[in-house]
Amino acid sequence: MKKYILKKIGTAFLVSFLFTFMLLIFGPAEIFFANVTEFEFVYGEFAGYMAAFAVIGAVILTVLISFLPDMLYRILASLIFGISVAGYLQVMFLNKNLDLLGVNPEGYKTGFAQSAVNLIIWLIVITCVLAAAFWKKDLWKKAVAALSAFLLCIQATALVSLIVTAKEDAYLYPEGGYHLSGEDQFTVSADQNVIVLILDYFSNQYLEPLESAYPGATDFLHDFTYYSNMDCTYFGTFPSLPHMLTGNEVDMSCTINEWCQQIWNSRKTESFYNMLRDRNYKANVYTPDANILCGLNDPELLSGRLSNVVNSAQDIDIFYKLLFKTLTKMSGYRMFPDLIKPYFYANIDEYADIVSVKENKIHHNNHEFYETLLEKGLTADKSSNYYIVQHLMGPHLYTTDEAGHYKEDSTLEETAKGCMVIVEEYLNQLKALGVYEDATIIITADHGGPYDSQVIFYMKEPGETHEVSPVTDAPVSFLEFLPTIAEAAGGDQSEFGQSVHDFAAGEQRERTVWLRMYDGAYPTVPCYTGDKNGESNVYYGYSYTGGIEALLKQTETGPTKVVPVVDSYF
Repeated sequence: MKKYILKKIGTAFLVSFLFTFMLLIFGPAEIFFANVTEFEFVYGEFAGYMAAFAVIGAVILTVLISFLPDMLYRILASLIFGISVAGYLQVMFLNKNLDLLGVNPEGYKTGFAQSAVNLIIWLIVITCVLAAAFWKKDLWKKAVAALSAFLLCIQATALVSLIVTAKEDAYLYPEGGYHLSGEDQFTVSADQNVIVLILDYFSNQYLEPLESAYPGATDFLHDFTYYSNMDCTYFGTFPSLPHMLTGNEVDMSCTINEWCQQIWNSRKTESFYNMLRDRNYKANVYTPDANILCGLNDPELLSGRLSNVVNSAQDIDIFYKLLFKTLTKMSGYRMFPDLIKPYFYANIDEYADIVSVKENKIHHNNHEFYETLLEKGLTADKSSNYYIVQHLMGPHLYTTDEAGHYKEDSTLEETAKGCMVIVEEYLNQLKALGVYEDATIIITADHGGPYDSQVIFYMKEPGETHEVSPVTDAPVSFLEFLPTIAEAAGGDQSEFGQSVHDFAAGEQRERTVWLRMYDGAYPTVPCYTGDKNGESNVYYGYSYTGGIEALLKQTETGPTKVVPVVDSYF
């Protein structure tokens, strides 16, 4: 009897520990090591704690299971084991192009057919284990224990391999180094300003639902000319933002890190930022992740160009409760069936909030920027002119309410309205400082959706006033962004290309939007970080003449160009 009880406890522990090991130890580790460049914390911040939680959880489950009547014991042990096996199959074979980093503003979405097939596979696995528990009890006892031990061993081996082969930055915080500082994020010039507010993922197709839900939501922009036919050239914050800041088109024949080196050292970039300095402009760019601008190159690459690049140590706080919660969610999202993945989806801002810089933090999340703006207010600097690029979360994530504050389960319309409230407050503070009238101000997005890749683009020039915002359908794109900034700063715009003013309403012009995609006809390429396969391997180019309708029609028809890449940002 004693031997039977010990075997029962042993099997219960193996089954329980397999589940907690996968969810709390191996899953978080695999996510972390595969995306280490995306996280600002190191492995030691969570590994020991998560392991302790896994062991404690396994012990609790073991005690609960072991002393149940035999039938209930077999049912519960079978359910836990079946879930673990199905979860292993999910991770190894069933997850397709899974967005682990939470960059999709609408969360996890999949078709009914895929979810149904996925659920059937899960039910088959769990049903088989339950059936064996009743009709093949002896086989069930041996198989469950042996397979649990086997799955633990192979995943533990993989974990050791991940730990041993990981780069140094997975374990050690940098002692110092170059980074973007937010010290002057709420400072503008008392004289001349060129200000760009970038609301991430704000397609121009979002204006209609915004105005439908909140009539008059953009009326405060009456001094701005609205360019209703602006395309972003590239989908994704990378490569759109570095393209906007340097005016260099993507070189798809070289690696991301090589391209970043090229663009920040290019003659065009050097000439542009020298022009700004010659006109006494500081160039401050506020985006939370320098990797978006320079890849894995040291952010020192940006110095001499951007004024808010500093070389100093950063003092940080770790929010451990959020760290454990987010990693557990991400692990469950990776492990569980398609049907319940939406409940475990962790938005990019969740893990971004795990680490907080104590001083000179760049505020990227809408609500944080807004609340700091209300608390600190804008201040004016008399010593120089300012070229400011504020990159905010925008409607990339639906986490902003209609008043500009945080809301976990917001909607597109609420988030878009909240963004407009934030922009209006920023403009009101510029007016209060007396610098609004002489400023050039652009309100835009770095990109729209994958297919509705046209973006909002409002522009106010010095002295421009209107009762109602003028609208132009001039066929413009971010190829004209840098020349437009150069023109606004008083430089020779022709040195950098055509500005948005060089295109007329109703003009016919062919433009191309590039989307990063995965195409099975081309080889898989590595991620630019070098530690995993990339999620894309080509750029699809969609060439069109006309407006958004022509672009949407072309995306339905298919790409006009397909260009393979060397590596992938994600």
